[in-house]
Amino acid sequence: MGRPPLGGGPVFRFTPSEVMEMEACLQVSNNVIPDRGLISSLAEKFSASAERSGKVVVQPKQVWNWFQNRRYAQRAKVVKAPGKLNVTPAARDEPIQIRNVASPAPSAQAKNSLDGNQMEFEAKSARDGAWYDVAQFISHRMFETGDPEVLVRFSGFGIEEDEWVNVRKCVRQRSLPCEASECVVVLPGDLILCFQEGKEQALYFDAHVLDAQRRRHDARGCRCRFLVRYDHDQSEEIVPLRKVCRRPETEYRLRILQATKAHQASSPEAAAAAASQAQPQKLQRPTEADSAEATAPRDAAAAEEAGGPPAAAGDSNAEPVPDVEHLGGSGEIPPAAKTVAE
Repeated sequence: MGRPPLGGGPVFRFTPSEVMEMEACLQVSNNVIPDRGLISSLAEKFSASAERSGKVVVQPKQVWNWFQNRRYAQRAKVVKAPGKLNVTPAARDEPIQIRNVASPAPSAQAKNSLDGNQMEFEAKSARDGAWYDVAQFISHRMFETGDPEVLVRFSGFGIEEDEWVNVRKCVRQRSLPCEASECVVVLPGDLILCFQEGKEQALYFDAHVLDAQRRRHDARGCRCRFLVRYDHDQSEEIVPLRKVCRRPETEYRLRILQATKAHQASSPEAAAAAASQAQPQKLQRPTEADSAEATAPRDAAAAEEAGGPPAAAGDSNAEPVPDVEHLGGSGEIPPAAKTVAE
C-alpha cells in the first residue's frame, strides 16, 4: 500500500467534534451500528459543517466504517484471558452475521521473515481506496458468505485507524519501490501501485501502465516516463519512475535482466553486441534546424523537474536503457502523450 505520502499530502480524518458525536451515537445505540438513515444524516451534517463546506464531502461509507471499527475496538478492551477476546453476538438487524472471531496472536506482525526491517504486506483501506503498509494483523473473522477478514493496523497509524479488510480482495504482498536501474522491468499492461497527488490528498492507488517512454539515463538517474491509468477513477497521467511501485510478480523479469548482464560480463562479444544495440527507444529527435531552439528549452525543463543541472550532450555519465522488447515492452508513448510529457 503504499508508503506514506512523499509530499506529506493530507489524508481524510474525522475532526474531534465529529468523533465525539459519533461516539455519543454509539453509546446511545448500546454499541450497535446505527441504521443507514442516521449514518447518511451524519455524513450530510459533517459535509455541511463550516470546516468542510465546499472542501471535503464526507461519504456515508466512511461514517459506517468508523462505527464498525470503533465497535470492535471497544469489544477488544474486554479481556477474559490472555490472548482471548470477549465478543458479543452481532445485532439481529445487521445484514451480515459473524460466524466466528479468532483471537489475536500475541505477536502477529505483518512480516514473513525474521529481519524485521521491511513490511511484507499491504492492505487496501475502505476509507479512501488507497493502499497502506500493514504493521500488524490484530485479529481475524469469517462471515457466513465465506469471506475471511482481518483486522489490520496500518504502518504509521494508531489503534483508532485499525480496520477490518477482506483478505481475498484487500490484502496482498507488499509492492516494491523501483530503483533507477529497474525501470526496464515496468512494461505496458502491468499492474502497479502509483503515487497520485491531488488537491485534497496524496495517496497510493492501483494503476495500469498504458505505455512507456524510455529515455537515456544520466547522473540524475532514471528519466523514463510512464503513461498510467488509475483503476479507481480512470484518470490518466504521465509519471516518473519515483512514483511507481512494481508488483512482486514482476521479479522474474529482474532476474532475467541480471542473468543477462552477468552473461555479458563474462562474454566480451555479447557485451559489445548489447552496447551497440542499447539506445533510447524510438524517441523523436529534433532536426538540425530546430536543435538550437528545441533542445535547450527541453533539457532545461527536465533539469528543473529533476532538481539538478541539465545533462550535456554526450555526457560520459549517461547510461543507455536496456532493450526489453523481448519482455513485451513497446517503448513508445502516443504522440499526444509525448507532447504532455515533454
